[in-house]
Amino acid sequence: MIYDKIENFKEYVRLNKHFVDVVKFLDSEPVTKRPEGRYEINDDGAYVVIEGYQAREASDCFIECHRKYIDVQFMIEGTESMGVCHRSGCKEFPYDAGKDFQKLGGDVDFLAFREGSFMVFFPEDAHMPGVKYGESPGFVKKAVFKIPV
Repeated sequence: MIYDKIENFKEYVRLNKHFVDVVKFLDSEPVTKRPEGRYEINDDGAYVVIEGYQAREASDCFIECHRKYIDVQFMIEGTESMGVCHRSGCKEFPYDAGKDFQKLGGDVDFLAFREGSFMVFFPEDAHMPGVKYGESPGFVKKAVFKIPV
């Protein structure tokens, strides 16, 4: 897992050849100006989903991981608590290969995922997104890049 400021993302492009396409997408038009929806970012299957939602109680969220894609999440607006843990310490539920999604059970540590930051989740990184930060639920808007492993 990586957690850093958006302006530092270019320092990580050497980790995956498709991270260069993320930079090109971000440079083409600020994600803050793009409407919600799905955008293809290259011909190799990398794409981004820009979404906004109300953060929820941790009890209403779940731990997840992916096998085919690396999640690169950019927080555009708001703050949420992001639960994180290593997949190997979790109970695994059935994997949905079509959606590249696996629900997990276990304990997480929470990080404040703030506006202007990004997180990268590799296949071994379990994460619980969408958890409210603080006492009141808040609106968050994120760009979630799905990058082939």
